[in-house]
Amino acid sequence: MLNIIIFILILLILISQNILLLNEESLILFCFSIFTWLSYNKLKYSVQHDLEFKASSIHNSIESSFDSILLLLKLELGNQQSAKSLINDFFNLKQHFIKLTTFVTVNLKKFTLNNFEKSYKKKLIFTQRLEKQTSKLLALLIVKKLNKIANLHQYYLKDFPLITWNCVYKISLREYFEII
Repeated sequence: MLNIIIFILILLILISQNILLLNEESLILFCFSIFTWLSYNKLKYSVQHDLEFKASSIHNSIESSFDSILLLLKLELGNQQSAKSLINDFFNLKQHFIKLTTFVTVNLKKFTLNNFEKSYKKKLIFTQRLEKQTSKLLALLIVKKLNKIANLHQYYLKDFPLITWNCVYKISLREYFEII
């Protein structure tokens, strides 16, 4: 406060001695100087606090962006390393595939022959059993037919002593033999 009083007294002395002229520009300059000085004295703590807050927020945002960039770079480095390992894995897979195809081509003939032998053995055994069962069935059918023929022969000869029946009997007997 003492500085203001001294400043005002000096200013009044300068004006009274006509060292400092009072015109519009000088009054505007004087008012602007006083305004600047008062705003500096009265607002410096709040402005300083606001600027420090903005500086700390800018510092924090720069640190967070730096951390995020660092994290992204680490992820990118990990992706590049995994891509290199992926290429190596594909190369190894190619080598294994080549080994597998050469093994299969070399042993395919043996493998198919073994499979065909096994399947044909089973089929032949099944066919042999089927033939045996079919031959037994045919033998049973023939025996049954012959049994019926014999029964009919006895029936025709004993119960119907007609000559026409004997003739029909001989014809039917020949037909059965031709069928068999």
